[in-house]
Amino acid sequence: MFDAEITADLRHAAQALVDAPIELATTEQLAEVLGAVASTQALLDGVLARGLAHFSDAGGPEAAGAANAKAWARRELHLDAGETGRLITAARTTQTLPRVAESLRAGRIRLDHVHEFSAGLKKADPVIITSAEDYLLDVAERSEPSALRAEIREFIEAVHPESLDAAYIRGMDKRDLQVSKVGDGYAVTGFLDIATGARLKTVLDHLGAPDDRDDRRAPSERRVTNLDRLLTQVLEHGLPSRNGFRPQLYVTVDLERLQGMPGAEPARLHGWGSIPDLLLGRLLCDTDVTPILTGAHVDDGRRDHGGHNHEVPDQPSDRRRPGSVLDVGRSQRLATPQQRIAITHAQGGRCANPGCHNTFLELHHIDWWHRDHGTTDLNNLIGLCPRCHHLLHAGLLHARREPGTGDVILTTGEGHRLSDSDDRDRALRRLLVRRRLREIRQLVHSSGIAA
Repeated sequence: MFDAEITADLRHAAQALVDAPIELATTEQLAEVLGAVASTQALLDGVLARGLAHFSDAGGPEAAGAANAKAWARRELHLDAGETGRLITAARTTQTLPRVAESLRAGRIRLDHVHEFSAGLKKADPVIITSAEDYLLDVAERSEPSALRAEIREFIEAVHPESLDAAYIRGMDKRDLQVSKVGDGYAVTGFLDIATGARLKTVLDHLGAPDDRDDRRAPSERRVTNLDRLLTQVLEHGLPSRNGFRPQLYVTVDLERLQGMPGAEPARLHGWGSIPDLLLGRLLCDTDVTPILTGAHVDDGRRDHGGHNHEVPDQPSDRRRPGSVLDVGRSQRLATPQQRIAITHAQGGRCANPGCHNTFLELHHIDWWHRDHGTTDLNNLIGLCPRCHHLLHAGLLHARREPGTGDVILTTGEGHRLSDSDDRDRALRRLLVRRRLREIRQLVHSSGIAA
């Protein structure tokens, strides 16, 4: 039996929070309030989705004189038809993915995460999403919806990489760039293919980074000012470097992909995602290739049901071996170009501070060069954007490596842990999920099923 008093209690609790003198709260209290509001909002969004779906199925809109649920919600809830449709679809998704439903009801994910699962179910065979539900849910509970979207897209592309080639060809056909005199300046319009757009974004990210720690200009102002400076220097001398490092594009590709093995994952362009083999082949024609060891085949007794060894992450004792060839100790203070490539790859091209997505990185010694007599070794370096680097030197952030795992841990000045890096269990789950997706891809390849 449904208790109608719940609605009155909900309104009373919400009104009490609205009337509270929130401006008098401390920052710690505000953080607690914001966390409670966000988690409660996620719970209420889930109730709204479930309620709309049940209301529609039970004939509620017709009984209320509306043509359908979208018409009723537009009239009574002031929701547009698109939002109502997404809410009802989200309710159907939670029926298909029960663990996602459980996480939403517990407030561990938001409705926007469920929308990403809905989009994944629509774009791909549900077996792809259901096979990876545990891992994708782990991503959702740790990350923002855009990160989940990127992960789902990566899984779909791993099963159907041929769709990347078709999209790449469509993009090449739409290429255009125009610089037109408009009013007091010039308007830049157009559409760039993946490679050209990635190069332009890399340069603009490079130009948009602060010149120093005291640079308070807006990123847009920095980009335009530095773009003018760049164009002047290119016309005179060629593309300049910054701190001895020129902006680069980074493409990561597995050896299996280079060997043309069925089921291998597509190559990934940092800042974009998966790319087709057509583009990979063109980029490999005039690029430097740096081999990086990211895992090892270890027979530790963990086998799948087929008796095959799982690919597992390097053990802590093994981590030092791949990096040792890049270590320079105290022989020089600044990181080498090879170390920068390794750090950029390890961090996915983003700042090491959780939640910060800045892509221009300055390398920092975890054990400081002067204060702690730290070494310029790969294990002692992390990449931080200029702002977060400044926070660290100001004492508002601290960095250390966790004993045993070697994971980088960032904490606030008060010691609150910010880093929530993947543990070994999650890394193993990711590898197992990818193995399952490779098997699906191989099945599709061998049976000739159309993507």
